[in-house]
Amino acid sequence: MKNSRFYTILAIELVAVIAVGLYFFVGSADIYKFIAGNTKFYHNQHMCDLHEGPCSIEVEKKGLLTLEIEPKTIPLMKPLIFKVTTSQELQLDELDLTIFATNMNMGYHIFKMKKKSDKTYQAEGILPACIVGKMTWRAEVVMNHLTQSLGAVFTFQTE
Repeated sequence: MKNSRFYTILAIELVAVIAVGLYFFVGSADIYKFIAGNTKFYHNQHMCDLHEGPCSIEVEKKGLLTLEIEPKTIPLMKPLIFKVTTSQELQLDELDLTIFATNMNMGYHIFKMKKKSDKTYQAEGILPACIVGKMTWRAEVVMNHLTQSLGAVFTFQTE
């Protein structure tokens, strides 16, 4: 009787230690990535200039994702509005937007795009200036669903 109680308590303690260890050493993002896998990105098939107007990318089973940046001049060190519209409702409260420079390390700029209407998401932010001059940026719009992560990649330049 005492032997079985000892092993029961030992098993409960082991489960508790493992649970606490997982809590501290494995983040929720890692668990999500394990379940959903890596993000599948879709790229633009033709050149599009965000300085002239919005750019769209077809995402499998989700329709068109269209990115627009205001003001059109995309100035650095000034407030920008990033707007994504979708051709169909996504049933998501927010989208992830990550922007980084491709020709120099300017850091990762991560924005949560909040839902403004059924098919519109928006975020505000500032991109840093660089003394080098012309920068090429990559904007990744990511839709995180329960079992998959899909994204669209847009590129643009700033002076």
